[in-house]
Amino acid sequence: MLKTLFTVIVACQAMLWAADAAIWKSPANVDSPEVQKVMQVLSAAETVSGTFVQKRTVVKIKRTFESTGRFKISQKEGITWDMEKPFASKLVITDSKIVQTNEDGSQVEMASSENVIFREIAASMRAVLGGNLAVLQNRFELYFLKTKNGWNVGLVPKEKTIRSAISSIVLEGDGNLKKVELVDGEGNVLTYEFEQSGK
Repeated sequence: MLKTLFTVIVACQAMLWAADAAIWKSPANVDSPEVQKVMQVLSAAETVSGTFVQKRTVVKIKRTFESTGRFKISQKEGITWDMEKPFASKLVITDSKIVQTNEDGSQVEMASSENVIFREIAASMRAVLGGNLAVLQNRFELYFLKTKNGWNVGLVPKEKTIRSAISSIVLEGDGNLKKVELVDGEGNVLTYEFEQSGK
């Protein structure tokens, strides 16, 4: 059921990885050539696809879980998570709805407005991949850090109600988006690592 998957996907690593600390000291200058270049590179493709590794730690029981599968991020159609291991399921997130297809073929559908976590993941990733700084500035406090191997973009929701569910989002990449780390309102961390294979 979607509720079960939601519970599974939200509980993740208990602490921020070390690189995150520096980014919150680096507010983004959206007019800087570096930020503009990152947005231009990311927005070059309307669709990005490949494989993902999802890592999560349930804080209360101090256990880490890992899932793998394929993803597709489309600026027009939304995000598709096609989980292959440890069990098969498919999750499609659009602006208007979230549809989960279970291993037995049954489907559960709900409005995106009913799930703030999935809605904000979809909105932020699509805004970044679309190079849409106006949307990002409207929804988030922005941070940018140039690293040895690429860049980090930090997003902190402006709305208090959203921030109670999502504390922060960090996107990491070089020429492509490589990693997304989301911290929920309770300090749990959800991490996706991407290996892109197509655009």
